[in-house]
Formats: sequence, C-alpha cells, structure tokens
Amino acid sequence: MDLDLKGKTVLITGAGSGMGQHMALGFAAEGARVAVNDINANGVAKTLAMLREAGGEAVDATADITDLDAVNTMVQKVASTLGEVDILVNNAAVLANHALFLETDPAGCEREIRVILHGTMHCSRAVLPGMIERGGGRIVNIATDAARVGQEREVSYSAAKGGVIAFTKSLAKEVGRHNVNVNVISPGATNSPMRIGLQEDLRKKLGDEAWRAREAKVMRLYPLRRIGEMEDITNAVLFIASDAARHITGQVLSVNGGFAMVG
Repeated sequence: MDLDLKGKTVLITGAGSGMGQHMALGFAAEGARVAVNDINANGVAKTLAMLREAGGEAVDATADITDLDAVNTMVQKVASTLGEVDILVNNAAVLANHALFLETDPAGCEREIRVILHGTMHCSRAVLPGMIERGGGRIVNIATDAARVGQEREVSYSAAKGGVIAFTKSLAKEVGRHNVNVNVISPGATNSPMRIGLQEDLRKKLGDEAWRAREAKVMRLYPLRRIGEMEDITNAVLFIASDAARHITGQVLSVNGGFAMVG
C-alpha cells in the first residue's frame, strides 16, 4: 500500500531517541520531510545525522514543549524551512517516577503531566490554525495501554496519558469538520530504550534467573507471545497519519499483542 506521505512535513516530538527517533526514520523512508523535536539538542543532532545519512530532508526543531511560546517559535521555524506542518506526532514523554504513588516525588509527577499532556496540547494548539486554514491535517498522539487499564508504579504517567486520550477524542469532534484527523496510537510493552532500561534495572535487582522467570510469566499474558518492537508502533503511526486512514478520527488503536482488549 502506498501511504502517499512523500513531500509531507511531519513534526515529531521526543524524536531525539527511542521511539520518536524510529518514527522519524520511518517517515523519512516514506519520503516525508521531518522536523525533529526534543529538549535534548544532542539527541536531535544524532537523529538529524541519521536522517540525512539515509537521504532524508530534516530540520532541527529543538524546543521545550512545556513552554507554549517556545512551541510557537518552533512551529514557525519549521514552516519557514520545511513547510507548514501536515502531520504532528505527539510522542514526547518522560517517566520520572517508577514507584508506588505515595512514594513518588510530586515534582516528578507534575513534570510527567507537563511534558505528556501539556506538551501535547501546546503542540496541537500551535499547528492547528494552519491545518484548519489549509483544509486538512493529521495529529497522532502516542498514549499507552497503562492509561486504559491502569498500571501500578506508573500512576501519574498513566494519568497524563489518559488525559491525552480524552484530549484526542474531544479535539477530534471539534476539528473533524476541517478535515483534521486526531487519533491515538496506544502501545503495550515495547522494546524501546525506556523499557530496556527498566528491565536492566530489574534484572540487577532480581538476578538473572528470577528476572527470566518473571519475563516468561509476562510473555504468557500476551496472546501473540511476544513483546512489541519499535517498528510495530512506527508502522501503526505511518498508517494512521496517511490518507489510507482518512475516515478514522477520535480513535485509540492499541498495538499491544492482545495484552489488553479494551472495548
């Protein structure tokens, strides 16, 4: 299937590493022009180098997405260099706490909400006027199935992602009349750098044998008997951002190997 993304301008937040970086490479492979956002300038530089080495057209969009003025400036820069944003992927997230809620740092909880929820809202606010004026656009928000079914030790992270889901559904009702589609891709456990790091910490804490036994137990919770890979998420994002998904809006697509079958 030709996704017809060639020449589209895509802004991806949190693209300095991990899942966002993988998405950036995926869009570039489809011929899209990619604006690489992250607060980590070194990460942005690394992603840009990878994109350009692969022959992609890309621009540095380093900015703190919790700052609306910075976001507006970023979007203006992207428009002046690559063209108006056709597709926004709100991927940036931070997991500041991995502990029981009463043991978490309130400042870390607030940071998770600011980056995940407020950042998504700020970036959407910045690109939507142009999309509406041009009569179309795509916004793809990255959530997590933890926001749909709950996850201990990730309470504020899940709450922020749950807010993203509610924001998506409400915004889709407002902007659909302008041919702007707003959807959520909701990954389950995925072998991203974030998960790999958490698993390494857990392996050190439990020991190899206990960790392997735990992983085997986790795997049995997945009907497909596998943990997701980053390309599973990228493929879903590419599809939902394309005209092949033109009649889909306000939806949550779980990419989770069947772990949670939420109606």
